[in-house]
Amino acid sequence: MLAWVLRTAQMMGGVLAVVLWLLVMMSRVSAQAPVITPNDVATPTPGAPRFPLATPTATPAAVFSARSIHHADDAPVTYIVQPGDTLFSVALEMGIDLEDAPCAVAPSFTVDQPLVIGDVLTAPPANMLCHVVQPGETLTTIAARYLLHPDQIRAVTWNRLSAGDDAPLAPGTHVRIPLLLPSSADAVTVGSLADADFLAIMLNSPINTSPFVVFAQRSATRKPTQSVAGPLPADWPYGSGHFTWPVYGWLSQSYRYDHRAIDIAAPQGTPVTAADRGVVLRAGWNNQGYGQFVIIDHKIDYMTLYAHLDRVLVTEGEVVGQGQVIGTVGSTGNSTGPHLHFEIRDFGRLANPLEMLVAP
Repeated sequence: MLAWVLRTAQMMGGVLAVVLWLLVMMSRVSAQAPVITPNDVATPTPGAPRFPLATPTATPAAVFSARSIHHADDAPVTYIVQPGDTLFSVALEMGIDLEDAPCAVAPSFTVDQPLVIGDVLTAPPANMLCHVVQPGETLTTIAARYLLHPDQIRAVTWNRLSAGDDAPLAPGTHVRIPLLLPSSADAVTVGSLADADFLAIMLNSPINTSPFVVFAQRSATRKPTQSVAGPLPADWPYGSGHFTWPVYGWLSQSYRYDHRAIDIAAPQGTPVTAADRGVVLRAGWNNQGYGQFVIIDHKIDYMTLYAHLDRVLVTEGEVVGQGQVIGTVGSTGNSTGPHLHFEIRDFGRLANPLEMLVAP
């Protein structure tokens, strides 16, 4: 090559020969495939697996998305009164608070009146409060109590309130009160303080910290030192008041105003266990959206409800122990994926399970 350059330099001049030599060398370099490119180099991430993992077909949130039966914009939940029904049994079947049950009957209904067999009851939407009229109250005073205009309450057709009528209402009757819900921008700040607190704890926890551990730590203050009192009789119906997690899975929905329960997503067929000892009050099918469900009466003013089950493995009247399998995860009723809808009722009121569940 050098001899060729020298000969060319003599014939064409030294400068032109050098340029030709450089062009030949550059063509050879560009023809070679690069050994490595910047895209082939990645900065290691702390805690990342050392070896590549299989790509999942879908995330748990996508597979186990679940629809609540308590949203304000859902179709109304209705119930036909059966023989022997009480306000309490109606509240259980419809998934509403006991104090809201009168607002599923009629404005003129009072708690001392019997239910009429065959009547079709409609649960109040999740964005409605149920107000019991006190002696001397008028629409104006009730509206002022809830920071509303009287026309906002009058606009609820269920209330059957005539325009311009501000006479005292009958004591003991019920009025549906529309809630002023926060906007989507304020939803986290106003309506999800408990969720935000949980998120802050998780973000400041070590990698791979289980959310169940965080929930257990948050509720540890309400778990007294337990003493062993000997084995319980097989027919002992009373719970301890310490509720354990009924299933292993992902928390797909938390407790909020329109979903007063928690949803735990898990593969179909996953065992569901009793959160505490008690007597099976209901076991079977529910027409109001729960699908296959179980209700356990713990005989200490607490009840737990397990909904959307695939199979029910207990019978009504049976005494079950804490941790006993009562069914399996399914997607029956108003559900879009396998999960457990879990409720805890305290004196008929739907409580936040995340504040009451403890580690086994």
